[in-house]
Amino acid sequence: MSRVDVAIVGAGPVGAALAALLAPGGRSVRVVEAREAPSRDARTLALSQASRECLEQAGGWPAAGATPIADIHVSQKGGPGRTLITAADQGLEALGYTVSYALLEETLGRRLGELGVTVSWGTPCEAIELGTEAATLRLAGGEAVEARLLVLADGGANARRIPGLAYAEKDYGQVALTGPVHADRPHRGRAYERFTPKGPVALLPVGDRYSLVWTATPAEADRLLALDDAAFLAELQAHFGDRAGRFVAAGPRAAFPLKLRTINSTIALRTVISGNAAQAMHPIAGQGLNIGLRDAAALAAILADDPAGDPGSAAVLEAYRGARRRDAGRGVAFTDFLVGAFMDGRRLPTWGRGAALTLLDLVPPARRWLAGRMIHGAPSR
Repeated sequence: MSRVDVAIVGAGPVGAALAALLAPGGRSVRVVEAREAPSRDARTLALSQASRECLEQAGGWPAAGATPIADIHVSQKGGPGRTLITAADQGLEALGYTVSYALLEETLGRRLGELGVTVSWGTPCEAIELGTEAATLRLAGGEAVEARLLVLADGGANARRIPGLAYAEKDYGQVALTGPVHADRPHRGRAYERFTPKGPVALLPVGDRYSLVWTATPAEADRLLALDDAAFLAELQAHFGDRAGRFVAAGPRAAFPLKLRTINSTIALRTVISGNAAQAMHPIAGQGLNIGLRDAAALAAILADDPAGDPGSAAVLEAYRGARRRDAGRGVAFTDFLVGAFMDGRRLPTWGRGAALTLLDLVPPARRWLAGRMIHGAPSR
């Protein structure tokens, strides 16, 4: 049986970033991942400035492949009101950045190799045993790993193995259709979030193009996926409008269902649950991975305060839960509110949404406050 200070289940961005943050402090770290190899996932990720700072500290920021987001144009279809959130408002070079999932994973993987952190690919977890002194992972192939702290950063694949942990789920009845699109004018670093009665549509600047996130019902998404590029672009133009110019080309498209899932506790005996394993949410406002990276940064900071201490002690676990409760909880609530408020006229009528957007545009302190929360999250106290 091998023994480590911290065992991390999940080699995605949150798990890999946590390992890269912990290893230089002298902690022994082991990462196990059920996937056979790093993905070639073409998804575009929207990362906040705070996430960039976390990844830079971890040594895993893919600078050459990141596109800055200079501002975000927010509007609604079929009603008045709009607002523009800018990096200048925050005194920043950029509000955030877009990077590809595959590039971020590759960069973090290279960093873990430099740090000598073992990542076991193709190694599913088959059982978890929690004890007062250590957590034990039973892995495929018969290996056992004993860790003073276990971190589940695996998207939720193993949390149900732990007694007392359970998920609450809310199905939005929507899917997100994603893919690259090109417009006939440069984006100049501007992102768009447009709310429509059928769901939000986002355009994120990536290189010389946009990454599209189009929320639709499953039936509508199936219809859109079946269209040829010319017909798809015509539908997108009619749905989104001409704020970004005329859409002239589209790439491969995919769709995935949208659900809200939260766990009843982010800690258990000798265990922390983080990232999408703790909270998975709608992509509106781009909070999911950013909250997960703040999970990783918070846990690393707590462990750095006592580098020789027990990483899985009750005091550490309670400190982590306290540090993350407010930010994660408010991020989930805010995202869920936006989904309902901008789709259900009974909760917030069109004029009310327009008034809110106009107020944000006319009152800089309110706009700066909102942008600050989106970038840095809610303070822990």
